[in-house]
Amino acid sequence: MSLIHPAQPPAEKLVFISHPGVLARLLAELGGATDVGEAGGRLFMLDPALALLALEALGQLHPGCQLADMQFEQHLARLDPVTVKSLALASAAEQLASPPFSPETLETGWRKALATAHFSRALAEKAGYPGLDEAWLAGLLCWLPRFARNAGSDAEAGRQQALAALDRLPLRTFLPDVLRYLNEPAQRLRDAAPLVRMAVAAHRQTMNYPAWIPAMPHPDTLVLAAPIEREQISEIYLAMGRAVDTLAAENSYRQSGEIARELSRMGRLEMVAGAHPQDTAAAVLSLADSLASQDGLGQAIYLHLNPRSGALEGQALGGRPTPPIAIQPEGSTTAAAWALLTRAPVVVTLDAPADAAVLDLQIIRQAGAEGLAAIPIGSGSPLGVLLVCGSRQALSAVAANPMHYARLGELAGRLVQAATAAPSQSGGEALAAKVRRTAHEINNPLGIIKNYLAILKIKLGDEAPIADELRIMHEELDRIVRIMRGMVQDEAPTGSFLEPTDVNALIEDLVKVTDPSWQNRGVRIVLALDPALPLLPCDRDKLKQIVLNLLLNALEATPEGGSVRLETNALVNHRQEKFVEILVADSGSGIPAELAGRVFSPVESAKGGGHAGLGLSIVKALTQAIHGTIAFKSHATGTTFQLSFPTATGAPPAENP
Repeated sequence: MSLIHPAQPPAEKLVFISHPGVLARLLAELGGATDVGEAGGRLFMLDPALALLALEALGQLHPGCQLADMQFEQHLARLDPVTVKSLALASAAEQLASPPFSPETLETGWRKALATAHFSRALAEKAGYPGLDEAWLAGLLCWLPRFARNAGSDAEAGRQQALAALDRLPLRTFLPDVLRYLNEPAQRLRDAAPLVRMAVAAHRQTMNYPAWIPAMPHPDTLVLAAPIEREQISEIYLAMGRAVDTLAAENSYRQSGEIARELSRMGRLEMVAGAHPQDTAAAVLSLADSLASQDGLGQAIYLHLNPRSGALEGQALGGRPTPPIAIQPEGSTTAAAWALLTRAPVVVTLDAPADAAVLDLQIIRQAGAEGLAAIPIGSGSPLGVLLVCGSRQALSAVAANPMHYARLGELAGRLVQAATAAPSQSGGEALAAKVRRTAHEINNPLGIIKNYLAILKIKLGDEAPIADELRIMHEELDRIVRIMRGMVQDEAPTGSFLEPTDVNALIEDLVKVTDPSWQNRGVRIVLALDPALPLLPCDRDKLKQIVLNLLLNALEATPEGGSVRLETNALVNHRQEKFVEILVADSGSGIPAELAGRVFSPVESAKGGGHAGLGLSIVKALTQAIHGTIAFKSHATGTTFQLSFPTATGAPPAENP
């Protein structure tokens, strides 16, 4: 249900300026969205002017409700998106018409508001106050007068405007009294409502932030927040400083021009979201035309994801011939494969040809361009990838605003998917949809992390001391993405992806990755790796998961001061069949006899602490999936697991050599 009509709020309600960084992020978050979501709701909590607008909207929907009983963020996330978008658009438009005063003054006031909000909420938490969101808002809105648009240097005028706005709220709360009694002596407020005492205490402690010395609590804070210890105030202050620095980094100050660009992007997303394509090809063609006309990105190629084969296959677009391209994403280094796996746009340019896939270079050169962008299509489960070429300048806009272009790709497929979806879902379908959504959310930050790792690798160079660790992290991110993609595919591709694997190098990498698990406990890892070990054709991801599970189990079973041994051998059995053997041995107390017969069964774990007891059953299933065998021996001084894998590809599981 809509709270108000989606028209802009009256001008007299927009007398307060928003922080440009928070406002820009809010516009980016809401563009094309079908709901406000937690991220949008959280942004309203980070700005006094936006928080006031949200309180007014919630007050219209829940007049007379006790604010302390409301979970503010959750209520915001459930608001009508049309209403919330109208609030954000009106605030941005007003801010462009009347730019904020001194950026330094605005930034300082905003940081103080965040500090007071954080401190007020922390005091409420220690006091057991039920309305933690209300306490945050009370601290945040202490500084609302600083954001009054027309008050200028008249502090009292700004205070009166803010007080009048808070008094108009149709909610039951002492928020107005916080501002009303903000400058009263502490002794006079000892019997005031808890919200007033906590917010005023927080304001006194943070009014000079960041200059205030944390080791010296403000005397009024001790009075108003009693009973509380001086050390607790110092701890809260230090935690507050870290939190404010993080929020300031996430919401960096934006100039008016950037707000205008975010408004333009939001309008474009809303237009795309309101379109009604007849099919996927029509939606993608519309997006391609938009990218060509508005962004200078042309020569579009659409690669549709074949749900049966799992391949990205060229599809005709707008009467153009079908591109003779087919990409199997597993193991591919193309921009299209990575965009599909991460669900985020990927940019490739001719500046670094050694790092680009040959196919990408061929497409770029054939188009006479300087690079290409791969934009995933579809919301939830992927439909395909759109490739567009352009100049470095045009592509830099994609790299600088990945969320905008990812949202465009989602919208291009959203309505088509919704139209073709079944009217109802069974329990299994609902679970699959939930898994797809979860995988999508996980893949986005993974893509960001991978991009930053690539940047860090370039800056440090190949000879950097941590270059090897960066490589391992990069590979592990790729592996996570492939696992997530396997979860969201409707039908997995037939067969496994085999690659010649250096088993010794794989083990050495895993030892580095698990370093904190054993170094801090005084456990030693002993490696006895056969230097003549042949490469093993296998699914490298599965083998890595097998060895990692066994290694972690061995480390967990080994007491402090003990050792874990990893050994590899090249073996030949009596039929002259060649095998790679991997041994993982711990120096623990062994497996109890009553459990030895069901080690590989998914039973309740004896470890406790939330262990599901599924690790070894997964290890066995994965070992069999790549044509290997697993066995173990256990005694009072430790347990050894033996893995054997045939070096001939496609060989069936065999007995231990």
